[in-house]
Amino acid sequence: MLGRLVLATFLLGSLVFFQYRYRIYHFPAVYLVYFSIAVYTITGIHWYLIKRFTNLPVLAYIQVSGDIALITWLVSLTGGIDSGFSLLYHVTIIAASIILYRRGGYLSASLASILYGSMLDMQYYNILGFTRSQNFTPFQVLYLLFVNILSFYLVALLSSYLSERLRKTRQELQEKSMDFDDLRVIQDHILRSVGSGIVTMNMTGDITSWNNAAEMITGYRFEEARDKWKSIFGDGIKGLFGHTDDLKGRPVRFEGQIVKRDGNNAILGFTASLLKDDRDDVRGIILTFQDITRLIEMEDQMRRQERLATVGSLAAGIAHEIRNPLASLSGSIQMLQEELDLKGDQKHLMDIVLRETDRLNTIITEFLDYARPRSNQRERLALDAVVNETIELFKNSRIFRAGISIRCEVAPNLAVTGDPQRLRQVFWNLLINAAQAINDGGSIVLSAAPGIDDRSDEVIICVSDTGIGIANEHLENIFDPFFTTKTDGTGLGLAIVYRIIEDLGGSIDVKSEPGKGTIFTIRLPFEEVLAPAASNAGLPFPGR
Repeated sequence: MLGRLVLATFLLGSLVFFQYRYRIYHFPAVYLVYFSIAVYTITGIHWYLIKRFTNLPVLAYIQVSGDIALITWLVSLTGGIDSGFSLLYHVTIIAASIILYRRGGYLSASLASILYGSMLDMQYYNILGFTRSQNFTPFQVLYLLFVNILSFYLVALLSSYLSERLRKTRQELQEKSMDFDDLRVIQDHILRSVGSGIVTMNMTGDITSWNNAAEMITGYRFEEARDKWKSIFGDGIKGLFGHTDDLKGRPVRFEGQIVKRDGNNAILGFTASLLKDDRDDVRGIILTFQDITRLIEMEDQMRRQERLATVGSLAAGIAHEIRNPLASLSGSIQMLQEELDLKGDQKHLMDIVLRETDRLNTIITEFLDYARPRSNQRERLALDAVVNETIELFKNSRIFRAGISIRCEVAPNLAVTGDPQRLRQVFWNLLINAAQAINDGGSIVLSAAPGIDDRSDEVIICVSDTGIGIANEHLENIFDPFFTTKTDGTGLGLAIVYRIIEDLGGSIDVKSEPGKGTIFTIRLPFEEVLAPAASNAGLPFPGR
């Protein structure tokens, strides 16, 4: 409708101008004013109906028919067979073919042929005041009518053909677009649901996609990772862009350590492969990764357990072979010391022998604690009661020194299942290590709370101190039997702790910073105490 308004305004305006100025046609110029009013009125009516009429194709047929009738009126005003405005029929037929496709094109061509032919007949036979043209013979009129009707249908044929092709192309494009949208939705769902982090990068090293799993594993959103991925993943990934030929044969798998957004370290297992287009041209790199921190920890625990199992199998045999002669030797020396009146160096040497004999007996006893079979005694223990009793015993022992403060932060209503005697030994050994690591004064904190998120099925127990800490090169070996940095240590205390926690179905790890302190973290299966915890004060504590 906007197009017909523009065209009608231009044609009628120029026609009115030339008719008033030069009177190019033999009719009053006011007829053109009436014609213009009719065009604008009909356009206004259609503009009103198009907003309220539900059957738009019917409205389009009415509008096209009205346009052909108006063109016939204009052609008759401007000379009929002598008029050059018959070309406007072709414009209307093209418009009908575009809007109403093939049927609309042919119907508009038929209506134009009928009205145009009827007008020429009335002009030829001088009907209704039409003036017969003196420039054409009857056969010329017939031939001109034939040519115009043929041109109407040819225009309808060509324009409707192009219109149909356009409609089919539009439908195919819409179907392809719907399929593409479906594929994109499925792809988005896959990327959102998959548990592995998936990152795509172009050849310049810019991140182009970053799925939800990548955000969950690293803690970084796409906007953050896009700007600082090099600092997140380190130099290992940057080297991939210089060796893309290595990825052509097969994907490359490697491991790397990152610092997550919350500050915790994580070990990731990466798989890098090339991103190619339909023409097999390399467009970038696809990087998939998973958090394998716990898997690496489990592998370390398995290796440690293998070493502990080997040593444990030797412990029982060593104890049986050494303890009996050692008892006889210690008893004999004590009898000699009572019967002999030793003084000076001789008495000092005898004391050294007895002291080292007791020390050797302590080592054998700890061997037995480490190598003995798992305890079958299982009971539900209130954790705060066990911890408080152990701390009370430790404060009254000779190991506890002035200047050391101990604080208990165990959440109430926590319980674990196990042997109370062995659980106390765990806390006892950890408190001894913490106290020995503190030189001039410091604090020890023993805390316990339920785990959160993916560790909600665990009780997390922490024993921390402000001592001298553990050197980084020693952290991997502190749970190994006989490993110690103390001059008078046996190296079995933490190995026993590790063995007990393992028997309870838990795990233990350590973090330490030299000069600032150490934190031992124990994870045990969680059980909630539904009633007030009963005291276990009457249970015996194992002496060492």
